[in-house]
This record gives sequence, C-alpha cells and structure tokens, in this order.
Amino acid sequence: MVFRPSPTKGEGRAGRPAIDASGHGRQKRGMKPFCLLATAKFLALALALLSAVPAHAIVGGAPAAADVAAQTVLIVSTRGASCTGTVLARDLVLTAAHCVGPAGDYAVAIVGDGQPKLVPAARVMVHPRFDADQFQTRRPTPDLALVKLAEPLPARFRVARLSAASGLPEKGATFLLAGYGVTADGAMKSAGTLRSVALPSIGTTGGIMVRLSAPEGAAGACTGDSGGPAFLDGAVAGVVGWATAPGGTRGCGGVTGVTLVSLHRDWITSTAKALGSPLPAAGL
Repeated sequence: MVFRPSPTKGEGRAGRPAIDASGHGRQKRGMKPFCLLATAKFLALALALLSAVPAHAIVGGAPAAADVAAQTVLIVSTRGASCTGTVLARDLVLTAAHCVGPAGDYAVAIVGDGQPKLVPAARVMVHPRFDADQFQTRRPTPDLALVKLAEPLPARFRVARLSAASGLPEKGATFLLAGYGVTADGAMKSAGTLRSVALPSIGTTGGIMVRLSAPEGAAGACTGDSGGPAFLDGAVAGVVGWATAPGGTRGCGGVTGVTLVSLHRDWITSTAKALGSPLPAAGL
C-alpha cells in the first residue's frame, strides 16, 4: 500500500475498494534486467522524495527506530512509482509482487546521507502463484517478490531475520509496520520518510494473509508502504500489500493487509539461492 509519490487508487470488484500501493497495472511473472539509461529518471524521483515535507508517513506513524531503518529500503521505478522493501541479503530485497514486474526498471534509493545513491536492480522474481486479479479484490494471493541488486548495499544496512513461525498469528498479536509511504491518501509530499506503526491482528484470510487494524483512530499503511516489512517479535513475518480507510472505504488508516511469509519460506529461500544471494544465517 504506499509505494508511489503520486498515488493511484484502485477499487476492487464486489464493492471492495482498496489502495494498491504501487499504481502499477497487471504484472507478469519473471525477471527484468536493469537499464543504465534510466539512471536520470531514478535520480529525479529520489530527489523529489527527499525534498518532500517531513511528515508521519504511514498513517498514525512515528519515525522508525535505527534497527528498523537498517533493514528497510526505498524502491523506485522509472515509471514514477515507489515502494518499500526489506533487506534479506547484502544484494537482495524482499518486496510485494504488485510493486514490481518485468515492464519497468527498478533501483533502491539510499536516502538520508545527502544526495541519494542509487543501487540498480539486476533481476526481479515474482512469486509464481501471485494473481493480480485476486490482489485487486483483496483476495488472498502470495504478493511477494525478490529484487536482486546489481551491487551490495552500503555497510549501514543489515540483513533482516525471517520469522521462524510456522502457524498463523493469534488474533491480537502486535505487528510493527515500516514504510516510506505517505501520511494520507493523496498526500504526495509526505512520502520519502521512513516511519513505523504498531498494529494488532484482527484476523487472518485464506491462511496466507493477516489483517491489521488499530482499535481506535486511523493508523496503518498507505501508498508507498507496499512491500514493506511487518515485524513480529523482531523478525519479518509479512509483507505489506494493501489498505482501506476506516469503515472499509477506499483510502488508508483502516485495515492493512499483509502477506505472511511463513508458507512461502521455501520459495524465498530457493529463489534467493537461484539468484546467487543465498540467505545468510542471520536471515533465517
């Protein structure tokens, strides 16, 4: 849910509106080599995000702690979209499938150290069972992708640990979300600052997704936060996918949908190895 500074809103069928964090159309499975000619476009987008007015990106959020920031990255594309991702290896990032696809070029924008540094993506692998139509209507689908980088991330980043949990989280379990998205639906200038928010589970869907919502007030992911980590007990238990406004209407701050990684650890592990970036012990 929040991965582009100029948010695109999609309304699902059967009266189920949702924000899709990327603004991309239907995505195909596969991989995409990086085009060096896209560097200027990446840099322009990264600079635009850095010049945004500081705000509580992620609805109801607060500045992310240093350890969370070290595991979380901003992903940009030449199409003007942005998402969030989690570091699984020095040159490998976990994000949402609806954030990426073979039709565009992607890079990680390193922000916070002066002028942005761009680390281009070399390949993108989308979960083979991801269904864009199901995602648009908020039905459970493995909304997961791995981005192989052309070079290692700077030393200040560290590998996140995937949750070892095999079952579904209990209702009421508290997740910590992190993302570079906007503070409210359409608040374009608030993107580009890493924020986090803690939300309890209100239930699971289809055995692969957890729904999070604050008991009072508006809080949760928004445009640009898509692909970001959902931490549980300090480990990455899920990937942010979509959001609604309070009452289930289109927007942000109501319910946040998160794809759980527990049933997809084998795919993540085997794909990381195939990409030449086997997960280190710290990421297991």
